[in-house]
Amino acid sequence: MESESARARAEAADEVWKWTVGGGILTVALAPLALPILILTIVALLPLAVPLLAIGLLAGLVAVPVILIRKLARSVRGVGPRRRRRRPAEPAPKPATGH
Repeated sequence: MESESARARAEAADEVWKWTVGGGILTVALAPLALPILILTIVALLPLAVPLLAIGLLAGLVAVPVILIRKLARSVRGVGPRRRRRRPAEPAPKPATGH
């Protein structure tokens, strides 16, 4: 019994070792290609990023004056944003018990 489980553990360890060595070989072989692939990916995605940046810039150009005008209006009025004050809720009546 013990020899069978020892053999199974040894086979499992051997398989893990093979996969680990294979992964290491692939990593070492492909590592020099990592930087060029990253650079090419960034260059390929630039045309997609430029319109997004332009839209963000236009949104910022519209939002900044609106925010500044709101702040100036509040400071001129001297009042913060209006908020309704809620009345405290009245406690609910307790249900009558049939005792």
